Amino acid sequence: MRRGLVVPALVLAIAAGCRPGALGRWAGLDPAVPPPAGMPAASFTLPPVSERVLANGITVLAAEYHELPLVVFQVLVQGGAAHDPPGKEGVAELTADLMRQGTERRDAEELAREIEFLGGNLGADAGVDFSSVSGEFLVKDLDAGLDLFADVALRPAFREDEFSRAQALTLAGIVAGREDPGRIADRCFQSYLYGSHPYGHASEGTEASVRRLKAADVREFYRGHWGPEGAVLVVIGDAPAAELQAKAERAFGGWRPRAGTPPPLPPPARVQGRKLLLVDKPDATQTHIRVGNVAIARTDLAYVPAVVTGTILGGGFGSRLIEELRVKRSLTYGASSFFSARRVPGDFRAGTFTKVQTAGEALTLTLDLLRQFAGEGPTAEELARAQSVLAGHYPLQLETAGALAGRLAEVQAYGLPRSDIETYTGRILAVTREDVQHIAARYVPTDDAAIVVVGPAEALAPQLAEFGPLTRTLPASCDAPDGPVAVR
Repeated sequence: MRRGLVVPALVLAIAAGCRPGALGRWAGLDPAVPPPAGMPAASFTLPPVSERVLANGITVLAAEYHELPLVVFQVLVQGGAAHDPPGKEGVAELTADLMRQGTERRDAEELAREIEFLGGNLGADAGVDFSSVSGEFLVKDLDAGLDLFADVALRPAFREDEFSRAQALTLAGIVAGREDPGRIADRCFQSYLYGSHPYGHASEGTEASVRRLKAADVREFYRGHWGPEGAVLVVIGDAPAAELQAKAERAFGGWRPRAGTPPPLPPPARVQGRKLLLVDKPDATQTHIRVGNVAIARTDLAYVPAVVTGTILGGGFGSRLIEELRVKRSLTYGASSFFSARRVPGDFRAGTFTKVQTAGEALTLTLDLLRQFAGEGPTAEELARAQSVLAGHYPLQLETAGALAGRLAEVQAYGLPRSDIETYTGRILAVTREDVQHIAARYVPTDDAAIVVVGPAEALAPQLAEFGPLTRTLPASCDAPDGPVAVR
């Protein structure tokens, strides 16, 4: 399953950006003990980056990286799952999956064999706002690796047999996801909060929408969204930047523009009032809870304070939710909160899971904590700890050429200055308690919230009665066009 760009709490940030064993002075600490506040922040210096916008509209960025004899490529285009046509949900992700399965010059077996011979990696992905192809090769194989990378990005074949295979795998994943209450909760929260907005469907689509797809739909999506206008190509490696830039320009300079560009996405509507959805899964032994509302875009000036806010409230051990729900009350093993920041406003959400018998108690405490935090903001100690966590781990999240390429492509695609990468730590440390309280008061849901609870409805409904009227549904209804939504 592909995800949109997420402003993660600590546990998510570590999982996404840090190598196992790369925690330095934190290695060996008891995970049940909150990290101390005030750990010094490491600095990050961006290497010199050359930039050129080609005649066809693609922006090429090149930088040198001499830690390892590698070269990394990434191309990112303006078209992810949010641009799936109605009724064809899942086509962006299926398109990305198939790009790695053969080109006009090489079938899937030939492509795999050549990548393996070079000892490289090459893959494609579809997020919510963007889709991308990335590759990594030894610098001695720069030309051969770039040829394979460009072939996948510019000349995918979308053969019928490979389409059928990828479609079957996607369907199997969708069916398997129905047995996971956590995935059901995330999926139903997404559709319940966003409704018919382009952010409202899962990136992998639904069983019905994926079954309807044909290879022609994938080809059409590629033609409409994979083009140089607004695209970003990043090349980072153990070679002179001028050489990397020149080779990248030759490989992608002939990419022909599309006929048109996708229209901008509308902002989603915020939920007004408390809207509660009970998703019946009779065989579930635990209850999964999600609470949230529409919040900020990636380009919002509130982005950095929002990162700090999400970390204080639900960013692993030491966070408010973990302390109250797990450490003090033993209601759950885990709880989290984060802002999902996208091209147009994404959402803030808090989530946890608990025994069926304690679902009402866990939801009551979660809502009480959100209300308290929105009204009072953080303590000085909570703020200092979150800033230490975020600032200390940030350089680790950019220590590989691939991670740096992804961050460069991201800020360029969102229209943000590259200086944001270098100044991120300083901006984290500059966040004040007043900044966090302002974000919390505005975006942490209290009276206005979408709430999704997944578990055996017969046991849960009596516990949820005190929270007001609820809508009762089944997991499959979250994928239906006429499924329940918080905003009509």
